[in-house]
Amino acid sequence: MRFEDANEMLKPGYQRFESGYQELEDGKWVVAGLTRMPGCRAKMVDWWFGWLGDIEWYRLWHPRDHVYSAWENRVNGKYIGGSHLVHEYLAGKDGPLFKLRIDFHDPSETFDARLYKESGALAVCARPGLLEAPFHVGRMTHFVRDTDYGCEMRSRFWLGLISHRDPAITLPETQVRAMRAENLNAEFARRLHQHCVEEMGYLAEILPVLYRRVTLDDSF
Repeated sequence: MRFEDANEMLKPGYQRFESGYQELEDGKWVVAGLTRMPGCRAKMVDWWFGWLGDIEWYRLWHPRDHVYSAWENRVNGKYIGGSHLVHEYLAGKDGPLFKLRIDFHDPSETFDARLYKESGALAVCARPGLLEAPFHVGRMTHFVRDTDYGCEMRSRFWLGLISHRDPAITLPETQVRAMRAENLNAEFARRLHQHCVEEMGYLAEILPVLYRRVTLDDSF
């Protein structure tokens, strides 16, 4: 599924592709993950991104892969408009350490605003990019629907949508294609998929108890 088709996620049911990785046109890739989270609710996931702090808490999310965590521009626990600055491995320390800047934005920049509101779901949306260079490298969403047993998270990473963080600067298409060819391949997509499945599995385990202990909200 291409980023341009993101609104398909707002429909009931599932798509044919819910977990794995696929190469798209022009060297782009999509990575998908489906995590079922018993005892969790969408409101807990929303809280998590606003509460998550430095490495002590970030390591709860993935004890092996997560190395460093800080935030910029997160105000009063609101992650939209904030940037998560992280160092992390993807699927183990036998691969490179990635230094990333994840810029969170309103879901209306990914989905049709009316259809998103009507869906009743939560979408955590961002532009992942490089921490040490001014580039976004894709788009991502963690789309969460409440269920009778808790909630489910459908993650998507659209890789290769490369742009400058300064919207006034347009990168030449030749540079974009070269960056895709140098950095995106099946091995990277595989590692990202494994990392996503693992970290969201960890989150599903810890979030119900953590949320209730910190917020004192025991409603379901």
